Amino acid sequence: MSGIAVEHGQGQAHGPSHARAAISPEWRITLLALLVRLVLLVASHGFVFVETRFTDQYSFQNEATNIAASIANGHGFSSPFVGALAGDPHMPPTSWLGPIYPYFCAAFFALFGVFSRHSYLCVLLIQCLASALTCIPILRIAEMTVGRRAGMVAAITWALFPWFSRWPITWIWEITFSTLLLAWLFWFALRLERETSRRMWIGYGALWGFALLMNPALLTFLAVSLAWIALRRMRAKTGWLKPALLALFACVVVVSPWLVRNRIVFGQWAFLRTNFGFEFVMGNVHGGGGRDWVMRSPIANPAELADYRRMRELAYVHAKAEQGKRFVRIYPREFLALTLQRMAMYWDGSTGAFNTPVAAIWMPWSFLPLSILAAPALLLACMRRVHGWQLYLGAILFYPLPYYITFSQMRYRNAIEPLMLLLIAWMVLRQFQEARSDPGGLK
Repeated sequence: MSGIAVEHGQGQAHGPSHARAAISPEWRITLLALLVRLVLLVASHGFVFVETRFTDQYSFQNEATNIAASIANGHGFSSPFVGALAGDPHMPPTSWLGPIYPYFCAAFFALFGVFSRHSYLCVLLIQCLASALTCIPILRIAEMTVGRRAGMVAAITWALFPWFSRWPITWIWEITFSTLLLAWLFWFALRLERETSRRMWIGYGALWGFALLMNPALLTFLAVSLAWIALRRMRAKTGWLKPALLALFACVVVVSPWLVRNRIVFGQWAFLRTNFGFEFVMGNVHGGGGRDWVMRSPIANPAELADYRRMRELAYVHAKAEQGKRFVRIYPREFLALTLQRMAMYWDGSTGAFNTPVAAIWMPWSFLPLSILAAPALLLACMRRVHGWQLYLGAILFYPLPYYITFSQMRYRNAIEPLMLLLIAWMVLRQFQEARSDPGGLK
């Protein structure tokens, strides 16, 4: 009745209550998540930055921001390593990373200065917003799979628990955006189970194209999601091949300018990122520890940087790939042992490095418990045939695969943590309800 009164101009006395009601629970949780991240940003950094460039902070000095500096200084998409922080015009062109995130950073460099404190703050603020917005697809996914109550618990936990606020406030990288994109794509896939609109399928493909330009490692979930959609639509006896091809065509259209650019600057076709061979060698050397070591990288090793400059990127990466293949041929058992070690690293948090005072307090103990709880939650979801359980299983099993065979860092798990959190929330609520003998149960 109150809604009718407002429609007829009689709701003026109820304005404040309707204003509050106009903010949905999803946006309230999102605003709460943003507030938490801003508070932690202040607590971690204190907004006390030197006026000069932040080249002493590895979280701000990395391949993405070096490329961004080159773009902002007019030297194009090149110079991913330390030797070209200001944009060295003599460095070869690169496709070391997907283009979206470096151009995102370059926009702020162009506006506020290369490696300036204002650029640093702007990037962190946008990352905080992206992390907070992840609450929305968390709730949407829950409504279609594990239930609204589990979604509310997961979203509130995502908003409040400091672990999930760690990456947007401490690391200049695409992690936060990859997490948001994977969550949206997961939700999109659930919707396409019954969707017939061509516009929706085109939008799905275009979003995938954008996501791959942000982080090509998301490609593993593209195969999983399309396979799940095809299977569900075949069972429902609805067409799937033409819509799927339409989505793939839209994805190709979005990524094709970058592929054509690579063909032009390298003189041969190259994938979205060129550096897989290098990443493989970083984690697979005889007597290594199964993870990257920065002194083997051109970002810190002058000899490697000289080789990269002399050979140019594709030849340099090809040489590294051959080195990695030789390692696997000569030391297959060591490669297997290192892979198993990296799998453990991916889930146990032993690769942690905390570069803020706040993070050092609450980060180390919070990583492993989430992994431990996710395993039985995923198993229970599969056994109870939760809607979309194959998508959960595929994302959690296949997304980490590239990191198992190259090297692992804690930040790489963040992309699938919303899904892990949803399953854990569902499992915990279910156990509470069963303990109380609730006949209704959970979805």
